[in-house]
Amino acid sequence: MQADLRNLPRYRVPPELALRLRVEVSRAVHKKLLGWLRVWMDNVLQPVLLPASGGVLAALVCFCLIMGSLVVPASKTPDVPLGSPTPPAVRELAPIDITTGDAPVVVVVPVDAGGRATGYRVISGESSPQLLHELDRVIYFSNFQPATWYGQPTYGQFVLRLARITVRG
Repeated sequence: MQADLRNLPRYRVPPELALRLRVEVSRAVHKKLLGWLRVWMDNVLQPVLLPASGGVLAALVCFCLIMGSLVVPASKTPDVPLGSPTPPAVRELAPIDITTGDAPVVVVVPVDAGGRATGYRVISGESSPQLLHELDRVIYFSNFQPATWYGQPTYGQFVLRLARITVRG
């Protein structure tokens, strides 16, 4: 029987018939929504799948590297508000034995970055030689906290108001 089948003439299928068969099979497959969707996904997404997945992976790696470098390490020092200056302050004031009279005396004291007074100006009130001598002793023997800018000590001015306080008992 094998020999008889080998001896049969071979017929070639015409190309038009082969094309019509392919079209009919394609129509049959596309009648089902799932089959149509599968063919569409194969045709549209397959050429884009490898470059798109590579791009997404590269973007993810870049994002992780950038976000990892922006992590601020925790610090045990208290947070200093940046950009807001802090004025100088008095840490220790020397003993005051000043007689200002009835009017208060207002003094502006420039304080350097080391917390030392560099001088003073009497803005209002009496400025007698005795008062200036007493102010010298009080201001130059006092300890100041310097002003800060961006958390760094800097030059600043301190206003000191001295007034008479009367306590009756």
